[in-house]
Amino acid sequence: MAEKGRIFTGARARFSINGAKVGYARNVNVSEEIRYDPAEVLDNIEVSEFVPIGYTVRLRASQFRIVGETIKSQGYFPATGGSSEEHLENILTNGELTATVEDSRTGKILATVEQVKVVSHNWTVDARGVVGEDVEFVAVRVKDESEI
Repeated sequence: MAEKGRIFTGARARFSINGAKVGYARNVNVSEEIRYDPAEVLDNIEVSEFVPIGYTVRLRASQFRIVGETIKSQGYFPATGGSSEEHLENILTNGELTATVEDSRTGKILATVEQVKVVSHNWTVDARGVVGEDVEFVAVRVKDESEI
C-alpha cells in the first residue's frame, strides 16, 4: 500500500526548461514510444519476432500566454525575423534544451527530457477566455527517477 503523502499531483509539479521554471505551465505531457516491426518469414503464418526499429520521445506543454514573454523571446523557438536566409540559419543552429519535471515538495526530479527541440507552438484567442499556448517538442531521450 502506498504511503500517505507520496502521491504526486499537479500542485506539486515544477516544470523547467534549461533549469528555468516555466512560470505559468498548466499541462505537461511526456510520451516515450518504442516502435517494433514484425519479422515475417516465408513458410510461417505467424510472426517470428518483433524487432525494435525506433525510439521516439515527445513532450507537450501548455502554458498561459503572457504578454511580452514568448517562446521566441525565451530562445526556445528560432526567431523568424530578418531575411529568409537568416530564418533558415536560426532553425539550423537553434540549440537543444533540457526539460525537467520535479516534485517541488521533495525536490526530487521525476523526469528529465534530454536534447529537446520545439517543433510547433500555437495559441488561440477566445471571447471570455484565458489565452493558452500549446508547445510540442521532440527529444532524444527521457529518463525517469529510476534512471537519474
